[in-house]
Amino acid sequence: MKLNLLLATSLITGAAFGQFTQTNEPTVGMYSTMYVLDSNAVNYSSMTGAGQTWDYSNTIGISSSATKDVSVMNPSSTPYSASYPSSTKAIDIPGFMTSYFTSSTSSRSSQGFVFDGGDLAGMVEVIFSGDEELLMNYPFALSGTLTDAFAGTAETTLGSFPTTGSITATVDGTGSLKLNSTTTLNNITRYKLVDQASANTGLFGNILMDRVQYEYYDLSTPSLPVFVHSELTITIGGTPTVQHLVLSSVAPDEYLSISENNKATFGLYPNPANESVVISGLAGNETISIIDMTGRTVLTAQNSGTTQTLNVSDFQAGVYNVVVISNGSKTTKKLTIN
Repeated sequence: MKLNLLLATSLITGAAFGQFTQTNEPTVGMYSTMYVLDSNAVNYSSMTGAGQTWDYSNTIGISSSATKDVSVMNPSSTPYSASYPSSTKAIDIPGFMTSYFTSSTSSRSSQGFVFDGGDLAGMVEVIFSGDEELLMNYPFALSGTLTDAFAGTAETTLGSFPTTGSITATVDGTGSLKLNSTTTLNNITRYKLVDQASANTGLFGNILMDRVQYEYYDLSTPSLPVFVHSELTITIGGTPTVQHLVLSSVAPDEYLSISENNKATFGLYPNPANESVVISGLAGNETISIIDMTGRTVLTAQNSGTTQTLNVSDFQAGVYNVVVISNGSKTTKKLTIN
């Protein structure tokens, strides 16, 4: 299966002032252009409760053309509507995923999603025919939480495979959201989704999917989310692969250079580090910075050789970005300090 399971069934719930309800769900025909940001962005998992300020103003974008138009569609207008006859809305992310759902005044549930599984699996339809995935109990406000189990099948060109899983969803915070140097949104509510799914493929074994997703909503304008941070871990044969997606409704202040869109070429070891870290593959004219997950630069060094050793023994344990700038070109790698 391809790793494009990131936004699965939950992306885009709907916002009311102070709580989620059926009356504020996004309507058919609504869409939002979202900018794709650097996947190293912190998820602020510990910033929960009322009165938070989530700051993404220093997060850089992939490029000015890297956007996704997230739209709300009538399921009957999608190619796979026959598999989801009870759905009343579909959320489409072009070239990525279409998810299907329905709701009542008391709850909202997903019937499944469709994504491109690549040459091996083709278009994959995950259908929760046995037990739908409950996304919300309405009204859903701060500290509201739910757990639910779901079951169905994954339809692929390889065959039909049973799929089961569970979800925990909560409204875990309210406050302000900084999207760039001039844009701060207030009255924000954050919806957190954690779900796990297992597809039993028989001969190919189990494919495990674990997702942690945060959706931010501007309560002054009930619509699609204004920011999404999602992490998906796919485990096949005991080997996990992690994929991130960060989307913002507001353009970032900066974009990655062309070289940043490709895999960073400098070496970084040991990683994780304890006392020091060595940066290799340098040309001798670079500026090196280490930036923490709040966007604060904690170290800057000017390099003059092919390698540079930096002392990180006084740094707090956590994840940092190592940024190397040479002749106006910027490359970035993630560093973990224990």
